Amino acid sequence: MTQTATETGWGRVTRRRPCAVCGHGDWCGYSADGSVAICMRVKSDRPTKNGGWLHRLADPAPRPAPSLYMPRPRAPLPRTTDWIALLRRFERDTRTAEVERLAASLGVSPDSLRRLGIAWAAPHRAWAFPMCDDKHQTIGVRLRAENGKKWAIRGSLNGIFWPEDLTGSGPLLLCEGPTDVAALLDLGYDAIGRPSCAGAVEIVIEVVRVLNRCEVVIVADTDGPGIDGADRLAQALTEAGRRPKVIRPLQGKDARAWLQAGATRAVVDAVIAGALYWRP
Repeated sequence: MTQTATETGWGRVTRRRPCAVCGHGDWCGYSADGSVAICMRVKSDRPTKNGGWLHRLADPAPRPAPSLYMPRPRAPLPRTTDWIALLRRFERDTRTAEVERLAASLGVSPDSLRRLGIAWAAPHRAWAFPMCDDKHQTIGVRLRAENGKKWAIRGSLNGIFWPEDLTGSGPLLLCEGPTDVAALLDLGYDAIGRPSCAGAVEIVIEVVRVLNRCEVVIVADTDGPGIDGADRLAQALTEAGRRPKVIRPLQGKDARAWLQAGATRAVVDAVIAGALYWRP
């Protein structure tokens, strides 16, 4: 019988071993025997709980019987990272003037970036944003290079971008990426961000439950994957007993571009008020 993913375990794709479905070297996964992949970008008829899609690649190759004369190799011990200590080291290399320069280039405020825990990761020559689980604990770090390239530090788990000092009132806006969160914070909203258009669905559902917000609004990127990912998150929230709305920026491809194009709190409030609760 073909082994299942549960029996074989899962690995994460890398640049050296990219996803066999989409060809990217991040976010996706594969089974230990290489027969199954979970792709976060290419759809199949088998969606997974983490927001991806299951793809069967081939039947696993038969495993040879262990030799009587050779010792069985030991499984490597899991590596853990003290993310808080790592971010504190990054913070020592972070200059206020550089945060302000980045904020100006992104069209958001330095204060919103600081609320997201931004720091300069000197060893990676990139800006670092902590990713959190549903208990607001850091479980990984997303990096953003000056040219806009994005990746995560090895060992990171997909989490959400959860800013400090949410007001606890008004609608909770769900978007994609830390800079979109910063834009919505600048407009005065409470907002959290996903690591991708399809990631961290279960964490978002739990955070919405913990924060117990009556109004939940998904701000979808206007491209195809963004719209599809927003609909899938809305469906998952609906199945969890919430009634979300899904809105799209009137200008630009995402929340930050919308802010740069002149969006105000009054404009976004009007779009939210005019949106219907999501239905399949």
